[in-house]
Formats: sequence, structure tokens, C-alpha cells
Amino acid sequence: MKVPLRFQVTEYDCGTTSLINALIYLFEREELPVSFLKAIYKYTLDAEGENGIIGAAGTSRVAVEKLSHWIKRYADNHDFNISCEILEKHEVTENRIRECLSSNGCVLARCYQHTEHYVLITGMDDNFAYIFDPYYLEEDYYYNDSQVAIVLNQSFTHNRIVKINRLFNESKQDFSLMEIEKREIVLINKKAQTTTV
Repeated sequence: MKVPLRFQVTEYDCGTTSLINALIYLFEREELPVSFLKAIYKYTLDAEGENGIIGAAGTSRVAVEKLSHWIKRYADNHDFNISCEILEKHEVTENRIRECLSSNGCVLARCYQHTEHYVLITGMDDNFAYIFDPYYLEEDYYYNDSQVAIVLNQSFTHNRIVKINRLFNESKQDFSLMEIEKREIVLINKKAQTTTV
């Protein structure tokens, strides 16, 4: 059974929530090993805030990389049909995102939203990216932004529609993937199961 994607519960757990959402988006509830949930909570919320509290600066890039490597190892050792690939800087292209989305995948993206923020890209057409942003906002938040819209009735796939040119914009606007030197995404795919005869 599929379950709706979820929102973060603090100001800091966008990375944690978006990683859980990637699994929810790709797999049925019954397919997911509890080990994945434990690993996500183990690795994320590791960045220390200005006040010295661990987690008060969210999830670091290093933690996402470690978790991605853990997922690869788990998949290899337990025959679980998932793959992860981290792309950085110039590797982050529209073509690579489209390839992932068209082959049973989703994309964990670090974007700008008043600060660095994690979201999940689940679809893309000629003009728009379909994104689940775990940060809950009121329906009218983007009324004055012609490049972003809030969607309330697609909780299994997306809650934001963002113009593709905004996504690849290097300015500090919501959902920009930021400057090329700061870009980082994780391509997450549900691999096709192989059958033996």
C-alpha cells in the first residue's frame, strides 16, 4: 500500500523527511525494511547549529553522502532493489534528472529556501518540475511568484510546481538549485527486479 508523503515536524528535518519521502514515493509500505528508517534517523540531523545543538542546522551534505553509500551497501548485501547516485556541481543537469525520473526514480535535491533546504523532485515535463517540499506553507504563500505554485491535492507525488528555469537559476530564490559550485542531488531509483529461470 502506498502512503502519502509527509511534512517535516521541526524547522530542521527537511533532509530526514525528504529521504523518508523518497522511500515512500518509490516503494509500497510493505516493501520497506525498517533498517532504512533507522539508518535515515541515524545519519541525518547531524549539523550543529550556532547555539551548539546538534541537528539545529539540519542535515549536512556529508551525512547525505554517508547515507547514500549505506543504501548502496544495504542493497548489494540484501538484494534490495534500490540504487543511489550522488551528482555534484556541473554533473547536476536537467538531462540527468529527467533520466532518473523516467526510469522509476526520484531526486533528492538540495535547493535554496531562505537557506539550504532539501526537497524531493518526483516529475518533470517540458515546463515544470513537480516537487514535494516537506516544509508546510499556507496555500497563498507563492501567489506573487509566477514561477512557483502550491498544490494541495497530490499528496502521493508533489505539493509544488516549479518552473524549470527557476530550478536551474543560480540566484537565491526558492527552489533554485543554487550556484553550480554548490549543487548536489541524489538520484534514487527503484531498480527493476530480475527474475531467475
